[in-house]
Amino acid sequence: MIAASLAFSATAQATLLPTRGTRFWTGFMQNGFGAQSLKLHITADAATSGTVSIPLSGWNMTFSVPTNGVVVVDVPTVAENAGSGNVLNKGVLIQSADSVNVFASSFQNFTHDLSQVLPEAALGSRYRVDAYQGLPNFNNLHRSELLIVATEDGTQVSITPSVNTYSGQLAGVPFVVNLDQGQTYQLQAATDVLDLTNTVVEATTTSGPCRPFVVIGGSMCATVPGACQACDAVFEQLIPVAAWGSNYYTAPIHGVNTSTYRILAEQNGTSVSINGGAPFILNAGQRHEVNGNTAPVCIQASHPVSVAQLLEGYSCAGN
Repeated sequence: MIAASLAFSATAQATLLPTRGTRFWTGFMQNGFGAQSLKLHITADAATSGTVSIPLSGWNMTFSVPTNGVVVVDVPTVAENAGSGNVLNKGVLIQSADSVNVFASSFQNFTHDLSQVLPEAALGSRYRVDAYQGLPNFNNLHRSELLIVATEDGTQVSITPSVNTYSGQLAGVPFVVNLDQGQTYQLQAATDVLDLTNTVVEATTTSGPCRPFVVIGGSMCATVPGACQACDAVFEQLIPVAAWGSNYYTAPIHGVNTSTYRILAEQNGTSVSINGGAPFILNAGQRHEVNGNTAPVCIQASHPVSVAQLLEGYSCAGN
Protein backbone atom coordinates (compact mmCIF):
# COMPACT_ATOMS: atom_id res chain seq x y z
CA MET A 1 0.00 0.00 0.00
CA ILE A 2 2.95 2.31 -0.50
CA ALA A 3 1.70 5.77 -1.41
CA ALA A 4 4.51 8.24 -1.43
CA SER A 5 8.17 8.89 -1.06
CA LEU A 6 9.74 12.33 -0.94
CA ALA A 7 13.15 13.01 -2.48
CA PHE A 8 15.08 16.17 -3.22
CA SER A 9 17.80 16.89 -5.72
CA ALA A 10 21.16 17.05 -3.94
CA THR A 11 22.84 19.03 -6.71
CA ALA A 12 22.96 22.81 -6.56
CA GLN A 13 24.69 25.32 -8.77
CA ALA A 14 25.55 27.87 -6.07
CA THR A 15 27.06 25.52 -3.49
CA LEU A 16 28.58 22.06 -3.82
CA LEU A 17 26.59 20.00 -1.33
CA PRO A 18 28.56 17.12 0.22
CA THR A 19 26.64 13.90 0.83
CA ARG A 20 29.52 11.88 2.34
CA GLY A 21 31.19 12.58 5.64
CA THR A 22 32.32 11.33 9.03
CA ARG A 23 29.80 13.08 11.30
CA PHE A 24 26.02 13.24 10.86
CA TRP A 25 23.01 14.25 12.94
CA THR A 26 19.48 13.06 12.24
CA GLY A 27 16.14 12.36 13.86
CA PHE A 28 12.98 10.39 13.21
CA MET A 29 9.60 12.07 12.69
CA GLN A 30 6.35 10.41 13.71
CA ASN A 31 5.37 7.64 11.31
CA GLY A 32 1.58 7.32 11.35
CA PHE A 33 0.60 5.73 14.67
CA GLY A 34 4.25 4.99 15.50
CA ALA A 35 7.11 3.16 13.80
CA GLN A 36 7.75 -0.53 14.36
CA SER A 37 11.42 -0.17 13.47
CA LEU A 38 13.94 2.61 12.86
CA LYS A 39 17.12 1.89 10.95
CA LEU A 40 20.28 3.57 9.69
CA HIS A 41 21.84 2.24 6.48
CA ILE A 42 25.54 3.11 6.35
CA THR A 43 27.58 2.56 3.18
CA ALA A 44 31.32 2.93 2.58
CA ASP A 45 33.84 2.69 -0.26
CA ALA A 46 36.65 1.85 2.15
CA ALA A 47 36.29 -0.36 5.22
CA THR A 48 35.63 1.74 8.30
CA SER A 49 33.99 1.70 11.72
CA GLY A 50 32.17 4.09 13.97
CA THR A 51 29.40 4.66 16.46
CA VAL A 52 25.70 5.51 16.42
CA SER A 53 24.32 7.14 19.55
CA ILE A 54 21.44 9.05 21.06
CA PRO A 55 23.74 11.20 23.22
CA LEU A 56 21.10 12.65 25.53
CA SER A 57 19.61 9.24 26.34
CA GLY A 58 22.88 7.37 26.84
CA TRP A 59 22.27 4.79 24.09
CA ASN A 60 25.14 3.95 21.72
CA MET A 61 26.25 1.19 19.40
CA THR A 62 29.38 0.49 17.35
CA PHE A 63 29.38 -0.56 13.71
CA SER A 64 31.83 -1.78 11.07
CA VAL A 65 31.36 -1.46 7.31
CA PRO A 66 33.36 -3.60 4.83
CA THR A 67 34.89 -2.17 1.66
CA ASN A 68 32.10 -1.33 -0.82
CA GLY A 69 29.65 -2.60 1.75
CA VAL A 70 26.66 -1.60 3.81
CA VAL A 71 25.69 -2.12 7.43
CA VAL A 72 22.20 -1.68 8.88
CA VAL A 73 21.96 -0.38 12.44
CA ASP A 74 18.72 -0.78 14.41
CA VAL A 75 17.92 2.36 16.37
CA PRO A 76 15.61 2.05 19.41
CA THR A 77 12.09 3.21 18.57
CA VAL A 78 12.26 5.60 21.53
CA ALA A 79 14.17 7.83 19.08
CA GLU A 80 10.91 8.52 17.22
CA ASN A 81 9.43 11.95 17.90
CA ALA A 82 5.71 12.22 18.58
CA GLY A 83 3.26 15.10 18.79
CA SER A 84 3.86 18.79 18.18
CA GLY A 85 5.65 21.61 19.95
CA ASN A 86 7.87 19.71 22.39
CA VAL A 87 11.65 19.91 22.86
CA LEU A 88 12.89 16.31 23.23
CA ASN A 89 16.26 14.57 23.68
CA LYS A 90 15.97 12.38 20.58
CA GLY A 91 18.75 13.52 18.22
CA VAL A 92 20.79 10.67 16.67
CA LEU A 93 24.54 11.09 16.05
CA ILE A 94 26.53 9.02 13.54
CA GLN A 95 30.34 9.19 13.67
CA SER A 96 32.81 7.20 11.55
CA ALA A 97 36.59 7.00 11.12
CA ASP A 98 36.36 7.33 7.33
CA SER A 99 33.80 8.84 4.98
CA VAL A 100 30.42 7.11 4.67
CA ASN A 101 26.95 7.74 3.28
CA VAL A 102 24.02 7.44 5.66
CA PHE A 103 20.33 6.80 5.07
CA ALA A 104 17.57 6.70 7.69
CA SER A 105 14.45 4.55 7.36
CA SER A 106 11.23 4.29 9.34
CA PHE A 107 9.02 1.20 8.99
CA GLN A 108 5.46 0.49 10.01
CA ASN A 109 3.04 -2.05 8.51
CA PHE A 110 2.19 -0.75 5.00
CA THR A 111 4.07 2.53 5.48
CA HIS A 112 7.82 2.82 4.97
CA ASP A 113 10.14 5.60 3.81
CA LEU A 114 13.85 6.36 3.71
CA SER A 115 15.83 9.61 3.58
CA GLN A 116 19.40 10.44 2.78
CA VAL A 117 21.14 11.92 5.83
CA LEU A 118 23.43 14.84 5.06
CA PRO A 119 26.75 15.32 6.89
CA GLU A 120 27.37 18.29 9.16
CA ALA A 121 29.28 20.07 6.38
CA ALA A 122 26.08 20.18 4.28
CA LEU A 123 23.88 21.77 6.95
CA GLY A 124 22.73 25.38 7.04
CA SER A 125 20.93 27.90 9.22
CA ARG A 126 18.00 28.84 6.95
CA TYR A 127 15.45 26.45 5.45
CA ARG A 128 12.17 26.84 3.59
CA VAL A 129 10.26 23.66 4.32
CA ASP A 130 8.84 21.28 1.75
CA ALA A 131 6.48 18.80 3.40
CA TYR A 132 3.07 17.44 2.34
CA GLN A 133 -0.45 17.44 3.71
CA GLY A 134 -1.66 14.53 5.79
CA LEU A 135 -4.28 11.92 4.96
CA PRO A 136 -7.52 13.88 4.40
CA ASN A 137 -10.76 12.96 6.14
CA PHE A 138 -9.24 10.38 8.50
CA ASN A 139 -10.25 11.89 11.86
CA ASN A 140 -7.32 14.32 11.74
CA LEU A 141 -4.91 11.53 12.74
CA HIS A 142 -2.22 11.95 10.04
CA ARG A 143 -0.76 15.43 9.65
CA SER A 144 1.96 17.34 7.84
CA GLU A 145 5.09 17.69 9.97
CA LEU A 146 8.67 18.94 10.25
CA LEU A 147 11.54 18.13 12.58
CA ILE A 148 14.55 20.18 13.72
CA VAL A 149 17.71 18.59 15.18
CA ALA A 150 20.30 20.83 16.86
CA THR A 151 24.01 20.12 16.36
CA GLU A 152 25.32 22.72 18.83
CA ASP A 153 24.43 24.03 22.26
CA GLY A 154 22.75 27.42 22.29
CA THR A 155 20.92 26.87 19.00
CA GLN A 156 18.03 29.32 18.70
CA VAL A 157 15.68 29.02 15.74
CA SER A 158 12.86 31.24 14.54
CA ILE A 159 9.97 29.35 12.98
CA THR A 160 7.31 31.05 10.86
CA PRO A 161 4.66 28.38 10.19
CA SER A 162 2.81 28.57 6.90
CA VAL A 163 -0.37 27.15 8.51
CA ASN A 164 -1.80 26.86 12.01
CA THR A 165 -0.15 24.10 14.02
CA TYR A 166 -1.39 21.26 16.21
CA SER A 167 0.38 22.83 19.20
CA GLY A 168 -1.37 26.18 18.77
CA GLN A 169 1.10 28.37 16.84
CA LEU A 170 -0.56 30.64 14.28
CA ALA A 171 0.18 30.80 10.56
CA GLY A 172 2.51 33.65 9.66
CA VAL A 173 3.46 34.45 13.27
CA PRO A 174 7.15 33.76 14.05
CA PHE A 175 8.11 32.07 17.30
CA VAL A 176 11.46 31.08 18.78
CA VAL A 177 12.66 27.68 20.00
CA ASN A 178 15.85 27.15 22.03
CA LEU A 179 17.73 23.88 21.57
CA ASP A 180 20.98 22.36 22.78
CA GLN A 181 23.06 19.79 20.93
CA GLY A 182 21.10 16.58 20.34
CA GLN A 183 17.70 18.05 21.12
CA THR A 184 14.82 17.85 18.65
CA TYR A 185 11.68 19.85 17.98
CA GLN A 186 8.81 18.43 15.95
CA LEU A 187 5.97 20.60 14.61
CA GLN A 188 2.73 19.28 13.09
CA ALA A 189 -0.04 21.02 11.18
CA ALA A 190 -3.30 21.69 13.01
CA THR A 191 -5.39 19.49 10.68
CA ASP A 192 -4.81 16.73 8.17
CA VAL A 193 -5.62 18.93 5.15
CA LEU A 194 -3.01 21.59 5.99
CA ASP A 195 0.55 21.53 4.60
CA LEU A 196 3.59 22.91 6.43
CA THR A 197 5.31 23.56 3.09
CA ASN A 198 6.68 27.13 2.99
CA THR A 199 7.31 27.24 6.72
CA VAL A 200 10.55 29.19 7.24
CA VAL A 201 13.02 27.86 9.81
CA GLU A 202 16.09 30.03 10.39
CA ALA A 203 18.67 30.81 13.03
CA THR A 204 18.13 33.95 15.04
CA THR A 205 20.79 36.67 15.11
CA THR A 206 21.77 35.42 18.56
CA SER A 207 22.31 31.88 17.28
CA GLY A 208 24.05 32.96 14.08
CA PRO A 209 25.39 30.92 11.14
CA CYS A 210 27.91 28.91 13.19
CA ARG A 211 25.24 26.68 14.75
CA PRO A 212 23.87 24.77 11.72
CA PHE A 213 20.97 22.42 12.27
CA VAL A 214 19.01 19.67 10.54
CA VAL A 215 15.48 20.18 9.20
CA ILE A 216 13.35 17.28 7.93
CA GLY A 217 9.99 17.75 6.19
CA GLY A 218 7.15 15.38 5.38
CA SER A 219 3.91 13.86 6.58
CA MET A 220 2.84 11.24 9.12
CA CYS A 221 0.98 9.47 6.32
CA ALA A 222 0.17 11.13 3.00
CA THR A 223 -1.75 10.27 -0.13
CA VAL A 224 -0.07 11.86 -3.14
CA PRO A 225 -2.04 13.55 -4.51
CA GLY A 226 -4.90 13.63 -2.00
CA ALA A 227 -7.29 11.25 -3.76
CA CYS A 228 -4.65 8.63 -4.67
CA GLN A 229 -4.80 5.78 -2.14
CA ALA A 230 -3.15 4.62 -0.04
CA CYS A 231 -1.21 6.71 2.44
CA ASP A 232 2.44 6.30 3.33
CA ALA A 233 4.93 8.05 5.59
CA VAL A 234 6.77 10.79 3.68
CA PHE A 235 9.95 12.41 4.94
CA GLU A 236 13.23 13.77 3.61
CA GLN A 237 16.08 15.80 5.06
CA LEU A 238 15.83 19.27 3.55
CA ILE A 239 18.54 21.15 1.71
CA PRO A 240 19.38 24.59 3.17
CA VAL A 241 18.29 27.52 1.02
CA ALA A 242 21.93 28.50 0.44
CA ALA A 243 22.42 25.26 -1.52
CA TRP A 244 19.31 25.44 -3.71
CA GLY A 245 19.91 25.39 -7.48
CA SER A 246 18.28 26.67 -10.64
CA ASN A 247 18.52 23.62 -12.95
CA TYR A 248 16.99 20.24 -12.07
CA TYR A 249 15.98 16.97 -13.71
CA THR A 250 13.30 14.66 -12.35
CA ALA A 251 14.04 10.95 -12.67
CA PRO A 252 11.97 8.12 -14.14
CA ILE A 253 10.71 5.74 -11.44
CA HIS A 254 10.83 2.08 -12.37
CA GLY A 255 7.62 0.08 -12.08
CA VAL A 256 5.09 2.90 -11.75
CA ASN A 257 3.03 4.84 -14.29
CA THR A 258 3.06 8.31 -12.74
CA SER A 259 4.80 10.56 -10.22
CA THR A 260 4.38 14.01 -8.71
CA TYR A 261 6.90 16.84 -8.57
CA ARG A 262 6.82 20.20 -6.79
CA ILE A 263 8.81 23.39 -7.35
CA LEU A 264 9.20 25.82 -4.42
CA ALA A 265 10.57 29.37 -4.80
CA GLU A 266 12.68 31.38 -2.36
CA GLN A 267 12.57 34.76 -4.13
CA ASN A 268 9.84 36.92 -5.61
CA GLY A 269 9.69 37.03 -9.40
CA THR A 270 11.26 33.60 -9.97
CA SER A 271 10.70 32.62 -13.60
CA VAL A 272 10.38 28.86 -14.11
CA SER A 273 10.33 26.88 -17.36
CA ILE A 274 9.63 23.14 -17.71
CA ASN A 275 11.14 21.35 -20.71
CA GLY A 276 11.76 24.70 -22.37
CA GLY A 277 8.09 25.66 -22.28
CA ALA A 278 6.54 29.03 -21.62
CA PRO A 279 7.85 30.42 -18.32
CA PHE A 280 5.64 31.11 -15.33
CA ILE A 281 6.34 33.20 -12.24
CA LEU A 282 6.58 32.04 -8.63
CA ASN A 283 6.97 34.45 -5.73
CA ALA A 284 8.71 33.63 -2.46
CA GLY A 285 7.08 30.62 -0.84
CA GLN A 286 4.85 29.78 -3.78
CA ARG A 287 4.93 26.25 -5.15
CA HIS A 288 4.00 24.64 -8.44
CA GLU A 289 2.86 21.01 -8.24
CA VAL A 290 2.39 18.63 -11.16
CA ASN A 291 0.55 15.33 -10.59
CA GLY A 292 0.31 12.36 -12.91
CA ASN A 293 3.64 13.07 -14.56
CA THR A 294 4.70 10.25 -16.91
CA ALA A 295 8.15 11.31 -18.16
CA PRO A 296 11.33 12.95 -16.82
CA VAL A 297 11.37 16.74 -17.07
CA CYS A 298 14.01 19.46 -17.12
CA ILE A 299 13.30 22.40 -14.81
CA GLN A 300 15.08 25.74 -15.23
CA ALA A 301 14.59 28.76 -12.96
CA SER A 302 15.88 32.32 -12.93
CA HIS A 303 16.54 32.14 -9.16
CA PRO A 304 17.26 29.17 -6.86
CA VAL A 305 14.35 26.81 -6.24
CA SER A 306 13.76 23.54 -4.42
CA VAL A 307 12.44 20.57 -6.41
CA ALA A 308 10.89 17.50 -4.80
CA GLN A 309 9.71 14.37 -6.59
CA LEU A 310 7.20 12.01 -4.96
CA LEU A 311 5.82 8.57 -5.59
CA GLU A 312 2.03 8.60 -5.98
CA GLY A 313 -0.53 6.33 -4.35
CA TYR A 314 -0.91 2.94 -6.05
CA SER A 315 -4.44 3.78 -7.24
CA CYS A 316 -2.88 6.45 -9.50
CA ALA A 317 0.64 5.10 -10.04
CA GLY A 318 -0.56 1.62 -11.04
CA ASN A 319 1.65 -0.24 -8.55
